[in-house]
Amino acid sequence: MTTPAPEKTTRRRRPSQRASTEPRPVLRLGFAGWIVSWLIPTAVMGGLLLALSLMPGLDGEGFLAPLIPLIGAAAVVVGIPGTLLVTWLFRHQPRPTVHILGYVLVGLLYGPVVLVVGAGGLVPMLIPLIGFPAGILLGLGRWMAQPLTRVDDPEREATTPGLDASQTTKDPQTKDPEHD
Repeated sequence: MTTPAPEKTTRRRRPSQRASTEPRPVLRLGFAGWIVSWLIPTAVMGGLLLALSLMPGLDGEGFLAPLIPLIGAAAVVVGIPGTLLVTWLFRHQPRPTVHILGYVLVGLLYGPVVLVVGAGGLVPMLIPLIGFPAGILLGLGRWMAQPLTRVDDPEREATTPGLDASQTTKDPQTKDPEHD
């Protein structure tokens, strides 16, 4: 007895490209949300370094005070384009954890900016001193900015007739005093 030959189906294995041309939801982070998610964590990081440099005994060698301008430079050179790029790249991803992890990655990139000063001595050891707290603070800043975001869902707007744009972008958990 022989084994029958497998039959090939005429159906394509990949989904058609028409499914990907449908409008996808877009997560919008306004200017105020971006300021909360970028400027506040950067200012907190600079404030922490300033407070640590002013504490007696902690800054005996004087290596913390010069880090403050480096944090500012990292925020301008890496932070602004990085956070804007993460926001733009993940605009079709409505899950906030993806955005938070992207901001953490941008914050971690603040660390290698200290190599501008020079790669000798203790300077490379300062990379984690700047990168890890900046990553955590930028992630927390993006998490704090979550109430300032909105999701524009074109599919929901098209299926819900009679609602204006302000009613379709509301969070379903928020209560509307007109309809209570």
